[in-house]
Order: sequence, then C-alpha cells, then structure tokens
Amino acid sequence: MLAIIFYPATSNSNGTGSPGGKTNSNIDGQNCTVCHQGNINSAIAEIYITSDIPIIGYVIGNTYTITLTGIKANCIKFGFELTAESGTYKSGKFLITDNTTKLVNANNAVTHKSSGTSGSTTKIWTMDWTPTSSSSENTTFYASLMFANGNGNYNGDNVVTTSLSVNEEIISSVSDRNQKTFTFNSITKTIETTHTILIYDISGKLVLKTKEKSTNISYLKSGIYIIKSATKNQKIILN
Repeated sequence: MLAIIFYPATSNSNGTGSPGGKTNSNIDGQNCTVCHQGNINSAIAEIYITSDIPIIGYVIGNTYTITLTGIKANCIKFGFELTAESGTYKSGKFLITDNTTKLVNANNAVTHKSSGTSGSTTKIWTMDWTPTSSSSENTTFYASLMFANGNGNYNGDNVVTTSLSVNEEIISSVSDRNQKTFTFNSITKTIETTHTILIYDISGKLVLKTKEKSTNISYLKSGIYIIKSATKNQKIILN
C-alpha cells in the first residue's frame, strides 16, 4: 500500500504538443502546470521571446519573425505554447516556418511537435507572425515553456512563463507614410508601393518587377518570397 501511495504520479504530458490554451495569457488563463503540475517560475531557468519588430512598432500586413528561447542547465526535453493577444482578442496570424512546430488552439497559437522537444540546455523555436488589424491595445506575446527530464512523470519538470509587448507603428503624417516604399497585406495578398519593387522566389529567381501602386500577387505559387526595394527587404509566405 505504501508503495502505491508514494509512487510518483504519471505525468499527463503532451510530447506531441500542447492541447492549446496553456500560454499563461490573460485570455487562456492556464499554463503547462495543468498537465505537468508543479509551481510556475520556480526553476533556475531562462526564457525569452524576441522578434524583429522595429522599436517604432509593427505595420499591419507585414510579416515578422518571433523567436522563443529556453535555457536550463542539463535539460534534454522541452515543450512550449506561444500566442499573441491584443486586449480581449487573439492578435494576428501565425505562420509555421519551423517544421518542428505546429498551430494549435484554433490556429491562434504555436506549439511543439514530437520532433521539436529534444535539445541540450538551450532550445530555440521560431515562427512568423502577421498583424492583421489595428487595435487601441498593445499586442502581447505570451509563452509557457516546459523543461522536462523525460522520466515519465512530472517529478523534476519545470514550467516557466514570459511575455513580450509590442506596439503598432503610428503614422503621424503624410510624409511619414510616403517614406514607406511598400506594404504587404497577407489577407488580400496585395502589395501597395510608392517605388519599384522586385519579388524573388526562394531560389533567388526574379518573378516580378513592378512599380504599380497596387499589385495582387495571389496568382503566384504557394511558397516563400522576398520583396526588395531600395530601402526595404521583407520575407513573405504565400499559402
């Protein structure tokens, strides 16, 4: 009887990814301890969300790379879920660029696949994010990261959470707007431009050169493209 009572409980873990809604965000209200138990942020570990969003803020329709990094000495198993929220709403659209990750929670978050759990002390996942509508609120990225030891139960597992807030760029004058050489709307797949732009496919082949004020590129095949102008380069993904 004593052996049964004190035997370590089996972890209700998710090696193939979070079930969704476990980012510790304001809307989700839960984190990885729902499955792994324990107290959040009690481990000696580090977790960071970083991005290439400029200090002045993001532009609606542009695509940015979000990076999640977890560091814990001697850890060999990792897992995560990351989402974005603006006020009381999920914010923007996530795009999978790392084949060890997948969408979850009605495509409003990103989590690991089974192929994305192994590591050694440091684990990094990346994904793209496109803001799709303006909001009076900041956008905040929330992440819950699991540091596990792979022993089949939750003893020794640690959950750490973090967040990163970013702003939408505010265009205060017509002259500011005219300095933007182009913007890309991922929903309509339309490029608005004030200068000549060049579009290359992932192999480096030039597929389009235009200086039209508005150009729809939905006819291009699905894949990754690079838009270039005299002052700006941007990676986009057509689905």
